[in-house]
Parts: sequence; C-alpha cells; structure tokens
Amino acid sequence: MRCLQERNVERKWKRREGSEGPRVFKEFSPDMKMLVNHLYQHGYFKDANFLRRGELDFSCFYDSYGRDYIKYAAEKFGQDQQEIAKWLSGSDLKKLALFGCPSLTKKNVFSAKRLRNYFEIKEDTVCGKCVLKDSCKFVNQSVWKGDYKTLNLAVVMRVITLYALEEVHPELPVPDEIKASVSRLLNEVLKLSETIS
Repeated sequence: MRCLQERNVERKWKRREGSEGPRVFKEFSPDMKMLVNHLYQHGYFKDANFLRRGELDFSCFYDSYGRDYIKYAAEKFGQDQQEIAKWLSGSDLKKLALFGCPSLTKKNVFSAKRLRNYFEIKEDTVCGKCVLKDSCKFVNQSVWKGDYKTLNLAVVMRVITLYALEEVHPELPVPDEIKASVSRLLNEVLKLSETIS
C-alpha cells in the first residue's frame, strides 16, 4: 500500500514538473537485484520511507522515486567504501570511460568525465564519436578542479548503477561488451565489500 502511495505522489510531482508522466522501467537484472540486496543488508535503505515495515520489496522500485533512491544509496555506499576502488578491474573501468556518458544530466556527464580524466583519456577521443554529442552541453569540455588522480568509488558507482538500471539515454545503444564490464564491476565491488568489511 505504501509503495502505491509513493508512486501516486511521484506521478503528481512529475505532472507538476511538466513531464510526460511515469516512465515504464524494466525488471532488474540479477546483478541489480544483488546490488540492491547488498545495499539493503548493509543499512543503505534504513531511511527509505517507501519500504513497508522496512522490508525489502522490489515492487517499490518500479518508479523513478525508488530507482533514484537506489542511485543515492549506491553513491553513498561508494563514499563509505572508497578503499575498494584501488582493487577494481582497470580494464573494465577503462572500457566504460572510453564508451562515454550514460546520460546527459550534468552530474552523470561530470562523473563520466572524471572517470576519463583518471585514465587520462582526452575528451575529444570520446565526444567525437558519441551519438549524443549534438544534444550535450559539455562536449569536449574538461571540468576539473582539485585532485582527480584518485579513482573515486562514488563516481564509479554512479556510472555503473545507471548502466545496471538501464537508465541510459534512449538514443545510446549499449553494447554487450559494456554490459559485461558493468556486471563484472558490480560483482567485484560486492565481493570486495564483503572481504574488506
């Protein structure tokens, strides 16, 4: 019942914002279910008021409110577990960095750019072949201040969670190779989290 109430609030908010109404989301992949279970078991949903009696119910994630909370929880997990970043597969991360940005929202574009900067990949190498370049406000732009020589796990989690949730820009076809890298990275993160904790 509570999930239904949350979805109704979300629909009203979307209409007020001028969007086209609620989006239809795909069912979670096994990797995504594993990530959500892990986040739930480690307390990252303790403040999620949309879970009935605090119990994990995947039907609560069939709207953008629940999906946004997953992205928030994954990013928070990345902030708390930064030490995991140094053990992640560099080849899979570099494939993601070379592929481009999962969406055109500023935060997501900047996360992808930060990942490229970590691998010292020039912006025009990626932006030049990107199918979204005509719609992007940040094509070929570097947006750096501070130290970006350290791989930031919160940034990694933001990027891979978007791919795992299949919340990429509709015009961006994601090759199987990138999906496989995302899957491997999610599995690595969760295994490392258990060994480091």
